[in-house]
Amino acid sequence: MINTINRKHFRVSTYFFLFFMLCQAYAPLFAMTPDIEQEMTFSQVKSGHLLFQTEQKKFYKPALLLNTDMHLKVNGLIAMVNVKQHFKNTSTQWMEGIYVFPLPENAAVNKMHIQIGERIIEGEIKEKQAAKVIYQKAKANGQQASLVEQERPNLFTNSIANIAPGEEVMVEISYLQNINYEQDKFSLRFPMTITPRYIPGKILDHQLGEQALNINQGNGWAMNTVQVPDAQRITPPVMSAPQSSALENNDNDTITNPITITGTIDMAMPLREIVSPFHPINIKQSNNQYQIELTSGRVSMDRDFVLEWTPVLGQEPKAALFSESKFSKKTLTETKLIKNNSSIQDNYLMLMMMPPQLLPDENRLPREMIFIIDTSGSMSGMSIRQAKESLQFALTRLSDNDQFNIIEFNSKTHPLFTQSVTANKSNIQHAQNFVSRLNAKGGTEMAPALMAALNNVIPDGYLRQVVFMTDGSVGNESHLFSIIHENLKAARLFTIGIGSAPNSYFMRKSAQFGRGSFTNIASVSEVKEKMSLLFQKLEAPVISHLKIQWPQGSDVYPKRIPDLYMGEPLIITAQVPELKGEVIIEGQTQQGVWQRTIQLSNGKQHEGVGTLWARNKISSLMDEQIQGTPETWIKPQIINIAIKHQLLSKYTSFIAVDKTPVRTQETELKQESIANARVKNQKYAFPKTATPAMRNIMIGLLLLSILFISRKTRLYEK
Repeated sequence: MINTINRKHFRVSTYFFLFFMLCQAYAPLFAMTPDIEQEMTFSQVKSGHLLFQTEQKKFYKPALLLNTDMHLKVNGLIAMVNVKQHFKNTSTQWMEGIYVFPLPENAAVNKMHIQIGERIIEGEIKEKQAAKVIYQKAKANGQQASLVEQERPNLFTNSIANIAPGEEVMVEISYLQNINYEQDKFSLRFPMTITPRYIPGKILDHQLGEQALNINQGNGWAMNTVQVPDAQRITPPVMSAPQSSALENNDNDTITNPITITGTIDMAMPLREIVSPFHPINIKQSNNQYQIELTSGRVSMDRDFVLEWTPVLGQEPKAALFSESKFSKKTLTETKLIKNNSSIQDNYLMLMMMPPQLLPDENRLPREMIFIIDTSGSMSGMSIRQAKESLQFALTRLSDNDQFNIIEFNSKTHPLFTQSVTANKSNIQHAQNFVSRLNAKGGTEMAPALMAALNNVIPDGYLRQVVFMTDGSVGNESHLFSIIHENLKAARLFTIGIGSAPNSYFMRKSAQFGRGSFTNIASVSEVKEKMSLLFQKLEAPVISHLKIQWPQGSDVYPKRIPDLYMGEPLIITAQVPELKGEVIIEGQTQQGVWQRTIQLSNGKQHEGVGTLWARNKISSLMDEQIQGTPETWIKPQIINIAIKHQLLSKYTSFIAVDKTPVRTQETELKQESIANARVKNQKYAFPKTATPAMRNIMIGLLLLSILFISRKTRLYEK
């Protein structure tokens, strides 16, 4: 009897011990937020931290983020932006730090350097695999180096090798971008954090083999899948709450990762208003030049920075032409054709044209409006409230002649009606009640929702307009672009980016493939204004069948000219043989043919036009790949144009290496990872996604241990 009791006690104690050990392993995932100087897990990290692994595995000690500085210079329709991030190795070991950071989806990243102590290391563009090899060799030799890679057009990774104990690191990135101009208002957006992406698809079976072969495997919280083979590189961790040792600003709000923002705006015209909707700013004016800075000096990097400015009435530009000429080395083909010198002059143009504004047509075709609303977990908090209020407003804009449907999606797709119904009072009331009950939960399976909206037959005599409301927090963007491209037919897709830090790359590119437009709503206060402007576009006639006649030999992007909606300008970049001749623009309106002629010799010289042309060409080539053009044809072209213009791309990276080794090969080099900020006003939870390998391994080991001990116990009992 005593032996039987002892055996039972042994078994219970063993199971309790295994349960205790499992809890210990998982405890870091649910721990309370620590002080910034304390050790933490991946799930407790905020934006812009380099993480250094401690002696206890799964715990990391962050390098102190000293400051981030962003300075922008706006001249005409181009912004030149400089971003500096300062880090310090607070450990006593040599470190390799890796961090992920967002930039605008249309950024042309053309300069990079790092400063480590007194040394400044300039970066240069290399083919991606070649840059990785150079970086790994430098890291092994003890040389200080930095490798900047593009994960998405709006998401980048920087790896910094051989940071000495106590040493400070400054990483500087410079880029150019087009200024957005719409409804007589200029604007730009600077992303400062990343909403965690949902990662769909089956985990790659050969995951572990790839990890062994990949010299720069990511350290994100998600596993690579068939749909998102680079998931580990685009899923940086976040912290669930502010740091207890964070700074305090004048409003007693916690500043966890301080950033300073300054800038100048020179539009060569008087401005009526300059505002930043989500960050108070100070403005100083000198003639038509304006200086801006944050009122509080610095703020948390927990939401995108948006700047908007409006010209004085009557000063709104109707057309603008900028040009740039610069000499470059000839390619092998050019050398065979031109033998008198070693360089040629390249001429670039950027054209902005505001077409005539057309009033809504009373005899317009009735519409079939299909509203897709994202109710996944990443939409929790203010995002779902903004989406619901936007949808409720949209329902009030439907007429009796319209048809409509609502498709809700998270892990599953739920249409309100089996097919579109008439927008009568009863159906509208039913839809409003449906929207009011929506909650955010689950995964972000967008593909079935898009298929449901685009695959049904369009009713005869109706114009299908699909309005897609989401934060775009997915990792399988290319797969979704292909779905839109292949299933759009005669429909038009309009995207509404919801939240403080949406995936603008996905939103804008989806609208491009959908031949619609992109709207961003970052707060509830913007719902009425932004939705009103969107419906003005939807209700007004478009200018279609646009054609542009350029001088022979011109290389123009985008290749396919989109339809223009009310308040939208036409913006084109081109490489031309010479800066003379003319461009003829022609489009079809309901009133007939609209035409305009512009002389190329009248362009204003502007630095950066050639860089933006190259960025647009790369983007156009990537679009062709999504549409089915083989990568073997696309990749060499992108590499050539990116190296010529020193641009970061999917196939090229910035590499900077200090020639002098600073760490001996006998001294161990620790590697650890990244960080990103919790989005403001969002109830936070990682998106449900592919099961992490570590969890699978731990569960498997636990089951094997129970099985092993159970067998041993039976033998002991015998």
